[in-house]
Amino acid sequence: MSQLEVKTSKLQFVMAVLLGLFFVPFSLWSLVNAVLKGFEIVPLMLGLMMLAIFGLVIWVFFRGYFKSVKHFTDEGLVRNDGRKFSWAELSRVVNQIRFDTQLNRTLLWRTEIQFKNGESAWVIPTKVSNFQEVREFVNDLPCEHTEVNV
Repeated sequence: MSQLEVKTSKLQFVMAVLLGLFFVPFSLWSLVNAVLKGFEIVPLMLGLMMLAIFGLVIWVFFRGYFKSVKHFTDEGLVRNDGRKFSWAELSRVVNQIRFDTQLNRTLLWRTEIQFKNGESAWVIPTKVSNFQEVREFVNDLPCEHTEVNV
């Protein structure tokens, strides 16, 4: 293997843009209305809360994106933020699972590939279009594999 590319699904990017197209204009409209009506508290707080919620969602989205694996190589892996990690520093693989009460089964939420320096790289199944191939590769890594309920 020279390189295994982790193909990121574009659906999350599209959904973030659509969310922004909804939240930003409505929140700005609410803020402008609050200012024009003499700083009314309800539209002002509504606008600020909508902007804060949108900012939080975008922060969580980009945090997951930047900590996710971009590709695997013979030497190690590279995250989307450009950080490189060597297989010599590999500590363990932790599968974070959760129980879905509607489906009545456990689902893989995220896989963390942890390294000795305390850093980790994530593989998020819902964001990876070639997840089966990536999962097989991660399951074959020569380290401890554990599961944690989240």
